[in-house]
Amino acid sequence: MAELPASVARLRGFLEEADIASGVLRRDPEGTTWLPTELRALVDAEPACRDELRRFVDREIELFGSVRQRSDALFTDRVLRAAAPVQIAGAGLDRRYRSYILAFAYALATGVAYLMLAPLLGVAALGTWSGQLAEVVGADEGGSAGQRAVAVIFGAVVLVAAVAFVPWRRHTTPPA
Repeated sequence: MAELPASVARLRGFLEEADIASGVLRRDPEGTTWLPTELRALVDAEPACRDELRRFVDREIELFGSVRQRSDALFTDRVLRAAAPVQIAGAGLDRRYRSYILAFAYALATGVAYLMLAPLLGVAALGTWSGQLAEVVGADEGGSAGQRAVAVIFGAVVLVAAVAFVPWRRHTTPPA
């Protein structure tokens, strides 16, 4: 990138820090009233400074013009219409069907969790799922480990059934 002449850099530094209203820029784009005298002399003497001032004024006026918008009297009405509640898919579904869907989803999630945790529990090396279940339940040992595993599995089944089939209060959006 080419180096700016010192005079243009000085003018640009002032213009970047200046806070000049758009009305002032429109009335006086040459800067005779708002530009300091030493910078005004630079603008009059050097064409590069004149071009820099013209570029600054044009861009600032364009910037002020782009943010000026007319007020919208119906803005609130459009926002409220856009934010109106919509019908949620499945909100009108019968509770029994919704419970079946939830039970299936919980069963699927339990199966996926088992497949992911089986290697960590050391039961993945067994050949079949029945072998894995016998290992977890402890059917071969006949000890209390099997009773605890059965209790845990039974508790999980009861919890899934309770969450899926007990008619909890569910939030549904009223139809519009």
